[in-house]
Amino acid sequence: MWTDSTGTESRPGAADKLRSLLLAALVVMSVVAGTVAVSGTAAAASNVSVEQAVEYSAASGGSTVELALNESVTNGLDGTGELTVYLDGDDVTGTLVDGIDADGTSGRVEIDLAEDVTPNRNLTVQLTDFGSGSVTATDIDVTSQTVTPAAAGGSDANVYHGEVIAIEDTDADSDTNLLVEADGGSVVLDGSYADSSQVYVFDTDDIDAGQRYDITSGSDTAGFRVSDLDLTVEAGDTDVTDEDSITADVSAVRGGTAATATLTNGDGDEVATAVETLDGTEAVEFDFGSHTAGDGPYTVSVTDNQTGVTVTSADITVSESQEGEVRFAERVVSDERGDVVSVTYQFENTDDGYVVIGDESEDNYAVSGQITDDDGDGEVTVLFNSYLAGVPNSGNTSVSASDVLSVSGDDEISGVSESGSFARADLTAEALDAASYEMNATAGTGPSDDPDSVGTLRLEARSTERVQSWVAPKDADLTDEDVGIYDRVGANLTQSTEVADGDVVVHRISASGIEGALDYRTDVEGASDTTDAFLQAAGDGDAFTLWVNRTNVGANAEKDPLELNDSNVVVVDDPDNDTYFVAVELADANYQSGTPLRDDGDDEVTATFLVSAATGLTDEDDGGTANYTITDRDAGLDTTGGLVTVEAAANQSVSGTTTVAPGSEIEVSLDSESEANPFIHRPAATVTSSGTFTATADMSEYSPGANFTADVLDVDGESFAADEDGRIVTAAAANGSAESASANVSDSGEATETPTEEPTERSTDEPTATERDDESTAASTEEQPTAASTDEPTESGTTPASGPGFTALAALVALVAAALLAARRDV
Repeated sequence: MWTDSTGTESRPGAADKLRSLLLAALVVMSVVAGTVAVSGTAAAASNVSVEQAVEYSAASGGSTVELALNESVTNGLDGTGELTVYLDGDDVTGTLVDGIDADGTSGRVEIDLAEDVTPNRNLTVQLTDFGSGSVTATDIDVTSQTVTPAAAGGSDANVYHGEVIAIEDTDADSDTNLLVEADGGSVVLDGSYADSSQVYVFDTDDIDAGQRYDITSGSDTAGFRVSDLDLTVEAGDTDVTDEDSITADVSAVRGGTAATATLTNGDGDEVATAVETLDGTEAVEFDFGSHTAGDGPYTVSVTDNQTGVTVTSADITVSESQEGEVRFAERVVSDERGDVVSVTYQFENTDDGYVVIGDESEDNYAVSGQITDDDGDGEVTVLFNSYLAGVPNSGNTSVSASDVLSVSGDDEISGVSESGSFARADLTAEALDAASYEMNATAGTGPSDDPDSVGTLRLEARSTERVQSWVAPKDADLTDEDVGIYDRVGANLTQSTEVADGDVVVHRISASGIEGALDYRTDVEGASDTTDAFLQAAGDGDAFTLWVNRTNVGANAEKDPLELNDSNVVVVDDPDNDTYFVAVELADANYQSGTPLRDDGDDEVTATFLVSAATGLTDEDDGGTANYTITDRDAGLDTTGGLVTVEAAANQSVSGTTTVAPGSEIEVSLDSESEANPFIHRPAATVTSSGTFTATADMSEYSPGANFTADVLDVDGESFAADEDGRIVTAAAANGSAESASANVSDSGEATETPTEEPTERSTDEPTATERDDESTAASTEEQPTAASTDEPTESGTTPASGPGFTALAALVALVAAALLAARRDV
C-alpha cells in the first residue's frame, strides 16, 4: 500500500480490498513477465523502482501524475499502450489519460490527465514493457492544490488545514533546498526534492491554522495561508432502532463542493456511502437509511472531496425496535360545535401513528390521517376543525381534508381523508352535529382493526354567554405579548359602562363555537392575524356579526354604526376559554353617517354580537349585547377653599378625578407664577379604577408664599384645561383654614402686612416697673417666639420677601429685641 507523507495508512474498506486484489493480480502478471515493482518500492529485474508518486495540478494547467524513478531507463514509455491507470480499482486509461510528457528516460515519468483527481479517490498507475520490466505505483499521493515558487514570488494561496499540497519547482533537482517557514517564525520544513522529481508533497495537518507560511525553493519563493475548514459531522441520533434511519449532519465554512460520507460498521467494513454538496451556511444531512442492530456500533466518516480533509462521528448504537404504541393523553375530550378540538396523542417506541375521529357506520362521518412525531418529544397534538368538517367530503375544493385535520408545532400529518355520508356543499350548510364521536389510534402508518387505544370526542352545542364593555387607556397596546390580556385586568383594562372619547373600548365576548371560523380565515383564506380573521368573518356574515351602533340618534332615524376596520380594531383571542377581546380605538373611529364621536353631547352605544342560524352553527340566531356611553374626556383637581396647596417639603400630593380610562398615565402640571420662586413640575399619576389620581412632587427647594397654576395633562401631553390656583404654604397654614392660607401670602407671592395672632416681642406693651423686677416674667418674655423667627408679618412693617436671607434677618431682629429688654431691666 502506498504510504502518504505522514506515514499513515488508511483502514482498508471494501474499495481497499478491491485494490489489493487488483494489485495481487498485477503482481502475478509481473512475475510471469520476469519483473515486478510493488507500491513503487520493489525493484524490477533492471533495479528500476518508483521513489515518489504524486498527482498534482501542474503550472501549465491540467492535472499531472509524476513518477520519480530511482534511475533513468533506456526503454521508456512509447505511448499509452504501455500504461494503465486505475481510479478506485477501475481502469480509466481511455478516458482519464490525456498524454505523456516524460517517458522515464530522464528518470521521471509525467502523465497528463484529462481532469483533476480529488484527494478522496484512489489512484494506481501500472507501466508495462518499461525498462525491460514493469512498474506499478498504488495509492498515489493525490494532492488538493499546487503552490509554485517563482523568482518574483506570487500571491498567497489559501490552504485549508489538513490539505495535502504539492510544491512544484520545474528547475528543482536533488540539490535544491526547500524551506517552509512560519511568517516571522521558525522553520517547519527543511528538506529537498526526491531524485528526478519536481514536486514535494507537504501535509498541512502538521502546522497551525490561522498562520501564514513562506516557501523558499532554491532562489524562488511563494507563500500560503492556512485556514480552518471547520468540517464537522454530528450524528442525527447516536441511539436508534433498526427501523430508524442513520443520519449525520455535516457542515463546513466553505460550500458548493461535494463531500463523501461513508458508514462503517463495528468490524470496520464499509456499509454504505452517500455524496452531498456542502453548504457554507448550514448543515447538510446525509441519510443512510436503517441498518441491523447486530453490526454496530456504526460511525460516519466524511471526506471533503476537494481538500481530502476527513472527520468521523461519534459511535452510533443501533438496537432492535420494540413494539410501538400510540395512546390518548386524555381519552375523553370535550369542545363546542364549531370550535377547533385539540386531541393529544402519546407515542412509545414509535414515531408514527394512524388516528381516526368518528365512525362511518355509527356517525356517518369519519376523518383520519397518519401523524409523525417529528420533533421527538413523544407527543403529537391533532387539531380537528369541526367548523369545516364535511365540506371536503362534498367535493368542495375550497376546503381540503388537511384543513379539517392538522397538527400543531413541528410534527407532521399526511394522508388525511374524510369518509361517510355526511357532506356539506359549503360553510352555510348545517355543521357537524353536537354528539359523541368515537376516536381510535394505532402505531404505524395505516389503520388497524385492533387499535392501540380508543377514546371519545364530545361535541357540545355552542352558545353566546355574554357581551361586556371594558375600557383601556388610549395608548394601550393590547397585542404586546409581554403582558397577557388577563394580567391587564385591574391594571389598564377595566369593566365599565362609561368610556371617555379617545380611549379604547374593549368588547369582551364570551362565545363558543367561533374558533373554527377564525382558524379557517387564518389557515385557508390567508388572514394575516387574529384581527384580520375576525374582521373577515364578521364582515361577510359567514360566521357571525358584530355591530357597534350609536342609539341616541333621535326619532325616525336609523342606528348609526361605527366603522370597524384594521386601522381601529385589535382582537385578542382566548379560544381555550371561549373569550374574545375586540378593542376599538375611539381616536381612530368614525360613524358610518359621518357624524363625529360626541358631536352633540355623550353618545349612547349598543354593541351586538350575533351568530346567525344561516351559518350552520346554530339552529336559531344567538347573541348578546352591551350598552355603554362615550363621554367627554375631562379631568379636575381637588382644592381647599379654591386653592391647590402644597407644603415647602418633599412628597407633596396633588389629587383629582378624571373620566379617562383607569391605568392611564397622566401628568399634573405645577407652573410657578413667582419670579422669586420659578419652577415647573410635571409629576406623573396613574388613574385608579375609581377615576381618581394622585401625583407627588418634591417642593422642598422652594419657600412658602409662592403662587403657581395647577393643570392636568392627558396621556399625549395635551392639557385638560383644569387650571386651578395653587400656593406653597407652611405646614401650619396647610393644616389650618383656607382663610389662614389665603392671608399668608399675596397674589404676587410676597408675604402680606396683615398681622397674625402669633405673639411677638415687638407687638407687646411696654413693661411696668413691677414686670421689670419679675425675673421669671422677663425670662418668659425672652423665650417668647418673635414674628421675625417665623413667616408671619410684624407690626413694625412689611415682612421681607421670603428666601434664604429671611431667616437670618429674623434672627438678627430677635437678638436686638433681647438686648433692648435687658437694657430696660438695668435702668
